[in-house]
Amino acid sequence: MMPMIALSQLHPDPRNANVCLPETLETIQRHIQRTGLCPALQVRPHPTLADAYMMIDGHHRKQVVEAIGWTEVDCQIFDLDETQAGLLLLTLNRLRGTDSPRQRAALIDTLMPVLGLDELSRLLPEGKGEIEGLLALLRQDEAILEKAFQAQMEAEKQSLPVPLGFMIAADDLPLVQEALMVYQGQSLRDQGQALVAICRDVLALQEARDESPVSAA
Repeated sequence: MMPMIALSQLHPDPRNANVCLPETLETIQRHIQRTGLCPALQVRPHPTLADAYMMIDGHHRKQVVEAIGWTEVDCQIFDLDETQAGLLLLTLNRLRGTDSPRQRAALIDTLMPVLGLDELSRLLPEGKGEIEGLLALLRQDEAILEKAFQAQMEAEKQSLPVPLGFMIAADDLPLVQEALMVYQGQSLRDQGQALVAICRDVLALQEARDESPVSAA
């Protein structure tokens, strides 16, 4: 069984480059509040503080459970050095949230003297060219990079799913389900995508009618 560790003993790794949208944090919080479950945080003994731990993975989950009012959380403890912890920050955390490119570049830069470009390209999701591109960010104007990062965050926000609230008659349900299934047969992942495809086709058809000579007459 994993140990429960007080939140006051858990410290973020200042090298962590992972950033979550507020909407994502709210989703995580709702899930934890509803289920009472929080995936274990991955931590290591703090390199400079006694009776304390530095987080490897779970920075956002700690933030959420702290806001809920928890005082401790399940943790998985790993005995890692700075290089090993840095590699995990660059891989585990990539599965959640969005990395700040400049902070990710700064963390990669600290590992370059230890591991080198060839080894990093084998261990990280990025290839050599991508790593060199990230490192080039460190030589660029920070204000410009921050603006680009905020634009990236806003673009991701626009792609988040939103609920649609409307009702249909029970007699119409088979018709709607059949239409959605027809569109899902076009390699669409879910009914939401099928509904969007139907709406897109309807609008395209309407536009074609509006532009036809018969409609103009």
